[in-house]
Amino acid sequence: MTASDAMPAAARAAPAGRLKIVLVPVSHPDLAPIQIHESLFAIGRTEAPFDAYPATLAADLSRRHARIFCEHGAVYFAELGSKNGSTVNGVAVRQTIVTLQDGDLLGLGKTLNYKVQLDAAARAPEPPQARLASMTLTPEDGAASLQPIVVTEFPFMVSKADDTFARYKDVDPAQVNYLSRRHAHIFLRGGQPHIEDLGSTNGSFVNGVRLDEHALALNEGDVLAFGGRHFVYRISLAWDASARDPTLTRIGVFAQPALDADRTTFVAAADSFLDIFCVDAAPAADATPRADAAPADAPDGADRPAQGKAAVMLAGLHAALGGKRPLDLRRLRFYGLGTLAAAALLAWAVLGIGGAEREIEGLLAERAYVQAAARAGEALAADPGDSRLRALDTEALLKATLPGWMAALKAGRFDAAARQVAALRGRARNNPELAPLLDQLDWIVALQAFVAGRGGAQAPSRDARDGARIAQFLAQWEARNESYQRAFETMSAHVPAYRDAYADALSNIRGLALARSQPAQPGYEEPAARSDP
Repeated sequence: MTASDAMPAAARAAPAGRLKIVLVPVSHPDLAPIQIHESLFAIGRTEAPFDAYPATLAADLSRRHARIFCEHGAVYFAELGSKNGSTVNGVAVRQTIVTLQDGDLLGLGKTLNYKVQLDAAARAPEPPQARLASMTLTPEDGAASLQPIVVTEFPFMVSKADDTFARYKDVDPAQVNYLSRRHAHIFLRGGQPHIEDLGSTNGSFVNGVRLDEHALALNEGDVLAFGGRHFVYRISLAWDASARDPTLTRIGVFAQPALDADRTTFVAAADSFLDIFCVDAAPAADATPRADAAPADAPDGADRPAQGKAAVMLAGLHAALGGKRPLDLRRLRFYGLGTLAAAALLAWAVLGIGGAEREIEGLLAERAYVQAAARAGEALAADPGDSRLRALDTEALLKATLPGWMAALKAGRFDAAARQVAALRGRARNNPELAPLLDQLDWIVALQAFVAGRGGAQAPSRDARDGARIAQFLAQWEARNESYQRAFETMSAHVPAYRDAYADALSNIRGLALARSQPAQPGYEEPAARSDP
């Protein structure tokens, strides 16, 4: 289950961007405030308004530094692995997603700092205007056996793990593998569809030109290609004359005579920005090969994938050893095929190198998290010293169990949440990486149960026992702050929705600190702080 899977369908599809978001410069007050009106805002040194900053300031940002987006009533900051990193309230958020609150201090790179201002009442209702009803992707090559794709909800993510493209694995697995797990996404900006490549291995192309770090507007008749010559589509857009009545469904959107409804993929549910910008903790799991061919309509020699490192190394070695003619890699591959195949077969048969890891990675790519966790447990029991297996075991267990744990916690079923954590304790014997994560989950369950039982975090202390428990939770937080932060980063990297559960816990810690500072009720004596669990 992904971050968006745990949300109601209506929440996932609800339009975002209803908050007025302003980034007020703090470190350089001479800069103009940044007002964000769209549901997705790009941060990078070549993006507006940062491209107009003095060169010394803009250079502190990466080209693809971060994104701010709105979804189901909240504002999120996604760090995309920038060179100089980002912070929220002084805490590093490198390659993860955090919720932004009004008054937060957002740091971009080493020198740029902004105060976040959120105002839910400041944005006036938008006047009725033409609205994109659907976007149809019609395959350019009629012989490729691809189905047309009709998209009616945005954002839409292109992924080899999604059914829209994974359905072709049996027909042409090599072509599907040219797609990445997070290849690209199509979203609306100002009502116009835009496409952004997500750092895919083989790229995304519009009219034969490979996308760089910028999102590009899509127009009627554009040719869109993903990863090579196979997934190539021509775009057609259908517009409504006025804004949608939210009580109506989109009856008639699919009534397009040029399409066969039995051979068309209809995408009527939006993807989640939380999934789109969720950074994998182990990107090596997305073993996407490079496509040899340039996309359709690309000029010869233009925008082709770079020559592989192995090919460059072989060519250099050939020249260093006195080769007079250019190395013919095709001939080398032909004559070496038998030897390589025999060597690979021998390695597979005798050593079974990486078999379990590949199987688990495949299950994770298919979002079969329960099966991946079971397989990882079996493999780790046989080889508990394998660090890669431990990492996969951690990822699979978190993705399989955290959504259910969070649902139980939110529903106030604290005993059920505690039992789920206890059930995972046995796995920590072979995977010590789990222990600090489970400690944090247990702490959150105990904290939230305590807060619920006392009628709220900021309720005044009732007696010495209540005050002692407050002091205990505050002392635990102080003593374990760094380890809790590391555990949070690990869990939120795998399951971005976890950041909300963690944020709720921190809000209650702040509330308990306020409650402790309030005047005590008569007969109450301040207890000594203890950090013992």
